[in-house]
Amino acid sequence: MDKKTQALTETYAKSLVDVAIDKDSTADIYDDVKAILSVLDDKKVQNFLVSTAVSLSEKTRLVRLFQESSSDYMKNFLEIILQNERQSLLKPIMEEVLKELSIKTQTFDIEVTGAVALTDSQKERLSALAEKKFNLTKRNLIEKIDEEIIGGFILKANNKVIDTSIRSQLQKLKMNLK
Repeated sequence: MDKKTQALTETYAKSLVDVAIDKDSTADIYDDVKAILSVLDDKKVQNFLVSTAVSLSEKTRLVRLFQESSSDYMKNFLEIILQNERQSLLKPIMEEVLKELSIKTQTFDIEVTGAVALTDSQKERLSALAEKKFNLTKRNLIEKIDEEIIGGFILKANNKVIDTSIRSQLQKLKMNLK
């Protein structure tokens, strides 16, 4: 994406996030954006929106389908997208909205990777640890299992990492022995 297009997507995203924060509807906007992105993650849908072979009216019809199940603020936002004929930028705009929402509200998904499944109390303790250490609020806890880490856990949120896995400790030990 070129700089002009990136600036454009950031401008659209910032305006929607500002309205969401101003109107105290960040949760609704987040849900709307996630729903739209779940559809746009299909490569065929994304190709449909960016294709020059597809008429503007067909693209408009697709975006109008998103409006049917969206909050009022998202409906208005999508209408602006349609009026300015920015349907092809819908996915990057929505992705940027998620980033902006997280940054402005300091609410992030927390990813925990462990060798085995975590208990509910472990999940709660790790969520609290991440919130404290990373200075953020948890949106969702995403648990991943990777037996190769042997033990411990890897905690990620907002581009920050706490890695207490045995695998990483063994790698550090190996590097120190060289």
